[in-house]
Amino acid sequence: MRQSRNVLLWVLAAAAGLPLFMWAYPRAFPFTPGSWSITRYEAGGIALERLRDLGDPVEDPYVVTSLATNPFFERRLQLALREGVRREQVQATGFPDLVAYWQVAVYSADALRDDWTYLAEVALDGEVKSLRLRLDPRAPGAPISEVEARNRADAFLASQGIDLSLYGEPQLRSTQLTARTDLAVRYPDRRGGLGKDVSFGVEVLFAGDRLAGFRPWMDDPQAREIQRALRPLQVTRYAWVMGVIVLVLVLALPFLRRYHAGEIGVRRAVQIFVLVGGGGLLTMLLVARASSQDLGLGVVSRAQTTWLYALFGLMFNVIPVALLGFFTWAVGESICRERWGRKLAAFDALFQRQWRNSTVARSSLAGWSAGLLMSGLLAALLVLLQRWDVWPLIAGTVGLQSGWPGLELLADSVCESLPFFMLVTICILPWAARWLGRVLGVVAAVLVGALVIFPPTLPLPLGPGVPVLLFVPAAVVAVFLIVDLLAALTAGAVMTALFAGYYLLTADDPALQVQGALALAALSAPLLASLRHLASDQEFVYRYEDVPPHVRRIAERERQRVELETARRIQSSILPELPPRIAGVDIAHAYLPASEVGGDFYDVLALEDGRLAVAVGDVAGHGVSSGLVMSMAKSALAVQVTFNPEVAAVFRTLNRTIYQTARKRLLATLCYALLDPKQRELLYASAGHLYPYRITAAGKVEALESTAYPLGVRGELQVDPRVAKLEPGDTLFLFSDGLVEARPEGSEEMFGFERLERSLSSHAGESVEQLRDGILADIARFTGQAPREDDQTVLVLRLPAA
Repeated sequence: MRQSRNVLLWVLAAAAGLPLFMWAYPRAFPFTPGSWSITRYEAGGIALERLRDLGDPVEDPYVVTSLATNPFFERRLQLALREGVRREQVQATGFPDLVAYWQVAVYSADALRDDWTYLAEVALDGEVKSLRLRLDPRAPGAPISEVEARNRADAFLASQGIDLSLYGEPQLRSTQLTARTDLAVRYPDRRGGLGKDVSFGVEVLFAGDRLAGFRPWMDDPQAREIQRALRPLQVTRYAWVMGVIVLVLVLALPFLRRYHAGEIGVRRAVQIFVLVGGGGLLTMLLVARASSQDLGLGVVSRAQTTWLYALFGLMFNVIPVALLGFFTWAVGESICRERWGRKLAAFDALFQRQWRNSTVARSSLAGWSAGLLMSGLLAALLVLLQRWDVWPLIAGTVGLQSGWPGLELLADSVCESLPFFMLVTICILPWAARWLGRVLGVVAAVLVGALVIFPPTLPLPLGPGVPVLLFVPAAVVAVFLIVDLLAALTAGAVMTALFAGYYLLTADDPALQVQGALALAALSAPLLASLRHLASDQEFVYRYEDVPPHVRRIAERERQRVELETARRIQSSILPELPPRIAGVDIAHAYLPASEVGGDFYDVLALEDGRLAVAVGDVAGHGVSSGLVMSMAKSALAVQVTFNPEVAAVFRTLNRTIYQTARKRLLATLCYALLDPKQRELLYASAGHLYPYRITAAGKVEALESTAYPLGVRGELQVDPRVAKLEPGDTLFLFSDGLVEARPEGSEEMFGFERLERSLSSHAGESVEQLRDGILADIARFTGQAPREDDQTVLVLRLPAA
């Protein structure tokens, strides 16, 4: 029941939106071409035939036919209506036909962009509004008298079907060039209709004594003000192009971070890149010749300019927009699925070719209905804003340049809207809602959308026209929140297509109407394909399955790195940070693991009787397994020393612990000693560990030997504790095998015991810290830049001098 009610509401929205759009659009754009009856090819044929009146055809011509607009004329006409001129009077001037028209330029084979030979302007109903011949300004020409120029101008205008009775006495204006004098015979229009102090009419041009064509003219005292008002048209477009590049760079950073973390894949993003880029490339190929008419590149020929325009358009428009679509989906999906994953279901179903379900059907219907309603409301808003002298321009709406306007309309509607609507709905909105809350997040998304979404039409002046800029992102965000992503994108594409394709749909030429209808039909493909499943119970559930295997491997490595880093921090917290002095004994230590998690351990514990329990151990290897055994041995050592610190008891407990728990028989070595600073006596034993050194104050180095099996080899371990008598100022040096086994990269020569003993002797007179640092520095000089192959542990203790 609820689904049926929703369907009915969307149908009613479409039923209200379409009539509102058809009523409001011609009122919002009062100078909409009323009778578009000729195609691009027909306009070119008409122009080439009429240009014969000015001279012989160009051999092997390069002909460019483009749909041109004149925003200056349109703005002037809008001001005339604002000043109270009746619309019928404005229409009678003929200038509304020059708001949008076909421009036909004829070039010789190698001509430059500005070196056209013939230029014609043909209204969309087929009436020729201007014919011009261009001669080289340096070419000579015979003079012509004013009387002859007047007579020939009258005859020529009559031959072009222009009623001279509507025009006043002509005025002649001359331009002196190097080798000739050019004339313009101006006929002022008697009817008025363009506002106060605006004069206009038609003029016939002569290059010397040669007829050079005719064109409309206008003298407007407000020309500078109008030009200033039109600047946003150019500035906004360039700013939009630069904004796309900036957005791509901004989104690339979170994409790389999330891709490296394995949170996102690229399969669907690549598909969107191909869709947007392919549509943009198709559009560029269709419009390159016509759109490049306004591009000037110095010495480049007009034909070469077309290819350069296509190349520049590909580099600075198509590829950046396609990349924006790529990054927007990749980043936006990862953000959106955390909170609104279900809103991606219908859109994702299209790429999986799962159209036969009610999810796609309901979303497509809602999108189309919302698009019609949005179009009607936006057109009505434009009509309402005219009360505050805010007018949209056809120049910002008409742009169908190719011979296949329907195909161009479809490709342009998808490519120009899809990435930006996705950016606002699945990137900015979820991100802003997470940090600012739902309400403020929506406001932020609409404000940002007003900056990045190029509206279907640009109102002037921009300040009072801000409601138009805000309407489009607000409407798209509302559809996204009410329905889902597919509905929002469909609504935006339908609105864009209706505003740009209105001229096709209302054209007098049936072929143009079919082109416009086919473009809209293509946008309705998801709806048509799924419509019969509208009432079914079959749903499509969104699941994220886009992370490729290599990204999963990257993520796994990153996870392992994080785990190892966590283990390293835990291990660092287990190994003590010893004070510089305990019970009068100076202490210095260092622990340098070969990897994130090491196998060495050390400790110095003060006992209640004044003795120190000293230990240095080494679990075979390094890495996670060694680190776990090391942590276990270190903890067992601390517990055992608390209960019974005697040497035999410590070795017995640690051996049993490692033997019973280290199933892979990881060997561990241990040097453990009880140091009595008062009696200057050392009771020690070593289970497979390197012997500690005693360094006298005079620099004599003596190894304190003790031998037993390593820990964990046998169930029972027999050790023979030994006693060493010490002298005041004696130093004890305990270490792991990472010191003597250190070697330069690519060499088999180790640092060895002899170098270690010489180093100990050379640093014997220094403090314990300096002795520690000196030994490590000597090893570093020997190994150079070679990475450590094993953990390096140093523990230095010095008895107080007598």
